[in-house]
Amino acid sequence: MSDSWDEYAEEWDSNADVAEHSEKAFLSLKKFIKPEGLTVLDFGCGTGQLAQKIADTAASVVAVDTSPKMIDVLKAKKIPNITPMALDLSESSAKDNPAFRTGFDLIVASSVCAFLPDYGQALLDLKALLREGGTFVQWDWLRSTDEDDRGFTKEEIIEAYSNAGLSTVEVSEAFSIGSMQVLMGVATRA
Repeated sequence: MSDSWDEYAEEWDSNADVAEHSEKAFLSLKKFIKPEGLTVLDFGCGTGQLAQKIADTAASVVAVDTSPKMIDVLKAKKIPNITPMALDLSESSAKDNPAFRTGFDLIVASSVCAFLPDYGQALLDLKALLREGGTFVQWDWLRSTDEDDRGFTKEEIIEAYSNAGLSTVEVSEAFSIGSMQVLMGVATRA
């Protein structure tokens, strides 16, 4: 999957929709949880626009993306408390990596989960990285019709959280970009 995103890396930060999405995601995040002092995983971080906003107050941010070129752009920003990694994150890839050993208070995934080949398995892998009481937050496009192959419905997210053993806090329409609605799913690890 990384090759398809590599081609966007150089221009990603100059895309107005990407910047707007990251700003709105961050503002909606702060309504649920304050990142101050938290250890955070930004799963599917791209060039780190959301990670950078979170890093302003978080204790630390591990930013992971499958695209090496997106990670190169993030590394060039040299943000002190962000650890960028080009990695296809799974239970096995995290197991021996010191950055994942202590777990996370907060895991965010902005416009990522709908692109995953196995959303359910990814949730299980991410849950394993969440500390007890930790919070998982995702933003993905609201799928408007059954024929639409992009995004999720609220019901699909709630069911996926339940199947992964996460406790749903809320799934709601958080904001829009142009005519497209963005769902925000919030769950915790009990």
